[in-house]
Amino acid sequence: MHYAILGNGVAGMEAALALRRRDAKARISLISDEHDFFYSRPALMYVFCGQLDLRGTEPYERSSYDRMRLERVRARVGALDAGRRTLAFDDGRPLAYDRLLLAAGSRAREGSWPGTKGPGVHAFVTLRDMEALDRDARPGRRAVVIGGGLIGVEVAEVLLRRGVSVTFVIRESWYFPLALDAQESQVVAEHMRAHGCDVRLGVNVTEIARDGDGRVRSVRLEDGGEVPCDVVVVAIGVVPNTGFLAASGLRLSSGGAIEVDDALRTSAPDVWAAGDCANVTWADGSRRPEQLWYTARDQGRVAARSMSGEDVTYRRGTWYNSAKFFDLEWTTVGHVPALLNWDNTPLDPGPAYRSVFERVPDRPVTWRIVLEGDRVAGFNMLGGRWNHEVLRAWVEEERTLDWVRAHLDEARFDEELGGPVRAGR
Repeated sequence: MHYAILGNGVAGMEAALALRRRDAKARISLISDEHDFFYSRPALMYVFCGQLDLRGTEPYERSSYDRMRLERVRARVGALDAGRRTLAFDDGRPLAYDRLLLAAGSRAREGSWPGTKGPGVHAFVTLRDMEALDRDARPGRRAVVIGGGLIGVEVAEVLLRRGVSVTFVIRESWYFPLALDAQESQVVAEHMRAHGCDVRLGVNVTEIARDGDGRVRSVRLEDGGEVPCDVVVVAIGVVPNTGFLAASGLRLSSGGAIEVDDALRTSAPDVWAAGDCANVTWADGSRRPEQLWYTARDQGRVAARSMSGEDVTYRRGTWYNSAKFFDLEWTTVGHVPALLNWDNTPLDPGPAYRSVFERVPDRPVTWRIVLEGDRVAGFNMLGGRWNHEVLRAWVEEERTLDWVRAHLDEARFDEELGGPVRAGR
């Protein structure tokens, strides 16, 4: 049996390890044109800052690939012929397989403004993105970061640490409305400004202006303003990395993600998909990719079991995520409805949901508890370290607000750093 896995990120690597545990004799090929070894993509910011080298982001010893007999193929796939069970590399070489996992991940969404194409405009998703920005972001230069999500704030932080001045341009009325409400976003924006970041909210970009030699000169804004800069980073999200599948016959969503069933099988025989490139069913019945590290990990494991012939069903459990806005911790668990759409129109979560919010005076510390009826449905916590396992258990146990208020300190990781937490009504 020859298992081919396209993509050596967390979904692909977890699938390879799971397949090897189930089949000691199978041939397992890991295919990637980015890097020979699995590395932690979220750690790229630490490589950029010089706190780690790339090898320090690799969870497994390089010798383990030979011990586990994982064949590494460094090549770019140009096409899939599912009928013939063959991948075609860009250099014309074919690779036949018996069963295939597509774990190709995602790539940065490109901007559509005039001037986007050309030198000086970057993304920050892949290793190549990071390397290109590393060469261009010299101390003393000026940068504009476009896009108000997690990648944008990460880039703003690492550029400031490099000695690059940063203007953060966000089209929405508040930062990261997919995950934060207006009060939380205000805390984050204040925190970023305190670290020297020029945060511009509710501003649309109209053009990336260039000089006569084609170099980036400025970013022009819809309100008539213009921000002089030498470097632009576009951080407006990611899209499935599936362009090579256009002629494959696989069923794709309108956004380019690979449609899969509950066992992560695609529309082609003996082809599965997992991670950022797979369109899966969410708890509310909608279908879209889950672009999180731990869901890619879990999908890789489930896909391996499905490829091995097991009867499996993939369903993500209670949502959780964590990140930092500079040094400001953020933990979210459960259902926290978005309140603002991409076009700055309000979103109504419905009469069943209400939130309890509180901020520690004069500190960037907040907590928000979302209620569905009389049970706790979600948490959004800023400025402290919280144990998502505990918070997730409370959501799944359908605890009441009064019960959670009485036990909230039990979910803290950093209780030695501050007094007790008491959520108000």
